[in-house]
Amino acid sequence: MKNIFKSHHPVRHAKSFKYAFSGILHAVVNEANFRVQIFITIVSIVLGFYYHITTIEWAVLILALGFLLAAELINTAVEEFIDHLVQEHHEGAKVIKDLSAGFVLTAAVTTLLIMLLIFL
Repeated sequence: MKNIFKSHHPVRHAKSFKYAFSGILHAVVNEANFRVQIFITIVSIVLGFYYHITTIEWAVLILALGFLLAAELINTAVEEFIDHLVQEHHEGAKVIKDLSAGFVLTAAVTTLLIMLLIFL
């Protein structure tokens, strides 16, 4: 029973947030695409306030932008993992990285379409 409470200790939770923010900071510093997507997120938020979008539109926009940023973080993790695992060119590694990039492209196109629906 003591182990159950130990795994949910507030200090352990605080450390997990520290690690999460460290990962986001890594993406901000090392991934140009992530910085562009943060810029898009900021512009979208400013436009949302400017155009006084509805609560439903805010919800959809936040979900889309969050999905886009999360997709880029996943892509970064996959690429980092593959780069550390496979040192030379390998067709299987290329396919995995291409699929991960395709995931981000899908998220980006979806987000763009949602932004067009809301702001146009």
